[in-house]
This record gives sequence, C-alpha cells and structure tokens, in this order.
Amino acid sequence: MVALRNHLRGLAVTGADPATLLAWLNSAAFHLAGVIATAICGIYDPLTRTLRWARAGHLPPLIVRDGVGRISPVPVGMLLGAQADAGYQEATLTLALGDILVLYTDGLIERRDQSLDDALRELARQASRPVPDIGLFADHLLTAGLSDTGDDTCLLVIAIR
Repeated sequence: MVALRNHLRGLAVTGADPATLLAWLNSAAFHLAGVIATAICGIYDPLTRTLRWARAGHLPPLIVRDGVGRISPVPVGMLLGAQADAGYQEATLTLALGDILVLYTDGLIERRDQSLDDALRELARQASRPVPDIGLFADHLLTAGLSDTGDDTCLLVIAIR
C-alpha cells in the first residue's frame, strides 16, 4: 500500500480526474506483480462542496445528513492490479453544510457471518444520529464496528462546515 500511495501522490500532481488517476494507478499495480488493493480517490471543491470520486473495489462513502446515514451509490471500479486495462467510473457527491462524510476500510465492518450488504446497512444505522461532536462520533463508529476479521481499520470522518 505504501508503494501505491506514493505512486498516487506522484500521479495526482498532473491534475487528472479521479477515474484517470485510478486507471494509471491500476497500471502501476498490475506491473508490480502480485499487488492487489482497493482504493478510493477523490477531489473535493470546498467552494461548491462537491466531491468527485472514483473507486477501485473500495467500499463506498457514507454520508450523514440530518441525522440519517446513507451509503453512496458506487461507480464501477475493479480492484487495483487485478486486470491491466481496468476502467473506472467517476461519481459526484454534492455535500450540504452540516453533512458528515465517512470514509473507512473493510476492517471497520467486515464479518465472517454477515454479508457485506448487511454490514453496510448496519454501518448506516449506527451512523444515523445527530453529530454534535465529530470525535465522539468517530469513537462511536469504531466502537460499534463489530468486525471479526482481524483486519486493520482506517476511519476518516469529515464535517462539512
């Protein structure tokens, strides 16, 4: 992941859109032989509160608006490194003041005895609450995440103000 992250940092200076960046990153991953990973890549414009994003097999963002958590619809995007010529689609999220954007890895939600769809629904349910304090909200999601796979977890919670 460190090599892919550094590749993406270098590619990002081109100013390319998220789908193109993932296509280039996929090509690098494919040629690193045996490297397979998920990723999400986005560009946020704070003036319009618009997030343009693409994914490579990664779980979708969760948006909390007015105390209701919703999983974002996902654009097409295959795992990095799985196929040399994989294509990626881009999606756009327009965020409102007061929204909470949650990005996370599968280590937060994945369970051996539950489908991924059920785990995503449970995450949205756990996130459906007013968010007066972003730190306590992040702690709540980490505590409520009942993953049993032993996988690492990364959680990014952003308040739109």
